[in-house]
Amino acid sequence: MPPPEVEEMQGKAKKLRDFADHVEKLVDEVRDYAGKMDWSGPLTDRVRGEIGTWRTRCSETAGKIRDEAERLDKAATDLLNPKRS
Repeated sequence: MPPPEVEEMQGKAKKLRDFADHVEKLVDEVRDYAGKMDWSGPLTDRVRGEIGTWRTRCSETAGKIRDEAERLDKAATDLLNPKRS
């Protein structure tokens, strides 16, 4: 069984990955709802553009969260397998 510190780091990494998945999906419901609306014109284009921008930002944020999860996983692995000199 791994040390408690390692388990804690791995648990936090998993929670971060789950959170990243949630962040990435935030825009889906809004996009789907907006797509069902019967509207057109400049406002429609602007709103759809903003939704696209939001999707990009959510994806970028999710990527940064996943990077942090990866860093925690690596740190946990390093604790389990320290490099010998």
